[in-house]
Amino acid sequence: MPDRRPRKATLAEMVASLPPAPDPPGEGVRSPAGREEFIDDEGQLWRKVRGPLHRRLTQRLATQADALIIGEAGGGQFRHVPATDRLATWNQIKERLMAECIPSYAPYEFVSTDGLTLLYIEENC
Repeated sequence: MPDRRPRKATLAEMVASLPPAPDPPGEGVRSPAGREEFIDDEGQLWRKVRGPLHRRLTQRLATQADALIIGEAGGGQFRHVPATDRLATWNQIKERLMAECIPSYAPYEFVSTDGLTLLYIEENC
């Protein structure tokens, strides 16, 4: 009796034997700097006005804006800076504004539907 060749699996059987495909990646963290609108972690909707901003405008908004958020890790985490810490925060980041060093910072101005102003500064690592 001649040797029988082993039966080859069909394409359907090969596909069925594969492990399940991983879930497609979600939207993940999209930087607020790259969007026209975003909702912060406190539920406030912000609409981008302009940015990246000039250094002088950023310095003025650092003390005069209604809110200041540092988008750490490229916007992955929000750090709300209280009014009492804004000048110190500005002094820490001003030399790294739009710089080639790591980390660098890029400032953007946003407004809320009720007229509040946000200075959003994104940290780029």
